[in-house]
Amino acid sequence: MMHHGRRLPSLVVSLLLMTGFALPASADTYQTYTTPTVNGFQIGTVQPNFPTGNYSTPTDTARRFCTDQGHSGARSFTTAIRGSAYTYIIGTGGVGVWNTTGNANVTMIESVTCFTSMTEVTYTAPTVDGYPVGTVQPLYPTGNLSTAADTARRFCTDLGHAGALRFTSTVRESAYSYVAGTGGVGPWSKSGNSNATMLESITCFHSAEVAYETPKVNGFQIGTVQPNFPTANLSTPADTARRFCQDQGHAGALSFTTAIRGSAYTYIIGTGGVGPWNTTGNGNVTMIESILCITY
Repeated sequence: MMHHGRRLPSLVVSLLLMTGFALPASADTYQTYTTPTVNGFQIGTVQPNFPTGNYSTPTDTARRFCTDQGHSGARSFTTAIRGSAYTYIIGTGGVGVWNTTGNANVTMIESVTCFTSMTEVTYTAPTVDGYPVGTVQPLYPTGNLSTAADTARRFCTDLGHAGALRFTSTVRESAYSYVAGTGGVGPWSKSGNSNATMLESITCFHSAEVAYETPKVNGFQIGTVQPNFPTANLSTPADTARRFCQDQGHAGALSFTTAIRGSAYTYIIGTGGVGPWNTTGNGNVTMIESILCITY
């Protein structure tokens, strides 16, 4: 069973030092960019074709584009794989400089719908248990550690928010609190490192939430054979849940639960939650049992 967006009890939350509080307003705005460009070239990435490289995913690339335009983040985006010159991010998690190159199998961002949230709370110099929040990712990508993005999201959800819209970071020497686990799941712990990715500010957001039990598409419950077949042209449970929510008109998935069993199911033909829905059956399917969707 997987849980995203875990919240701590109020007693623990009360121990977390919160700074930079801003009162939220009541509405969000949206703007769609067709063939979004940076430095004169359309944006893209070679992810997921080169999953181990120092590159950002399409999701992180779309979000970074939106935040660079002054928006809160990316509500949705469309992609196509083709040969092209393109501008991409040198770095994981949407953090790094933009650069231009060319490749034969590029995941091109064809359109991005950005949102500007009026329900934001920004924390400057965020701390947990008296220490600033950080991580040694991406310097140690194979360790049992969370990325900066997952750490920011965990910080926000621990304080009762729906998630993290954006964050700023610097690499420096510091003692810090980090998540001992991947995906933002695990206990907070303390350490020190000479090259820690320190979260200098985190902007959290509120949302309206809608729960779906045994979510279905085309009459069958949704699922995926990921992660059992990690190299296949299939979407992860997280991408499948997010796509389901977006298809219902929501912004994304706050959390979901799963169970592995034999079943007929509807899945996405494609990675990253992009592609048509199809129905099949398998003996070891990661079935999506429930999803909590969010609307900004």
